[in-house]
Amino acid sequence: MSKFMYINAFHVSILVLKVHMLSYDFCVADLSPSAPRVNGFPCKDRANVTSKDFLFTDFRTAGNVSVTGTNAYPSFGTVLQYPALNTLGISHVRLDFGIGGVVPPHTHPFASETLFVVQGSIYTGFISFDGVLYAETLQKGDIYIFPKGTLHFQINVGTGPAISFNTLNSQSPGFLVAANQLLLSNIPAAVLESSLGISNATDLNLLEASVPPFWG
Repeated sequence: MSKFMYINAFHVSILVLKVHMLSYDFCVADLSPSAPRVNGFPCKDRANVTSKDFLFTDFRTAGNVSVTGTNAYPSFGTVLQYPALNTLGISHVRLDFGIGGVVPPHTHPFASETLFVVQGSIYTGFISFDGVLYAETLQKGDIYIFPKGTLHFQINVGTGPAISFNTLNSQSPGFLVAANQLLLSNIPAAVLESSLGISNATDLNLLEASVPPFWG
């Protein structure tokens, strides 16, 4: 092959690479009802994408902690709220805590998560797959990580409100609250009574009724 042919082939390869990169550097989700359904979301027409698509402003406002029943509120920034995250493997959560506020034990089956304390003091931790609790009290500026699929929680242990900014390595990390999964998923009463050491249906009904409905 001549030198000219080598150079020409190289230029063609670079052109193909640039076209490939242009096609896949982002894929803003098309959330319209008429968009075809796939595993994830189809791309918004690139001609209709603007810089505003990449801006997310929902975290400017604190969540209303009074509506959850645990004095804490999660504001989500997944692909459903932030379509520019589509195919990028990332999502965010802002957590607002009143005094004593709790985010109940929960899992993200599809993501690991980091928690960055913006304000206040937060006690947080996770249960490893071999049943060990790893937990610390975090202060402003601290970061903690929750491995993928592990059960974890947060509680504000400071004297004022607290805020954290959390990042997950999935555009759709999943959010399963342990109490809801156990008590509100129609598992037969006999199974729950035996598993939890509850002797009668009245106690089980009281336990089920105590689960804060917001976190469902």
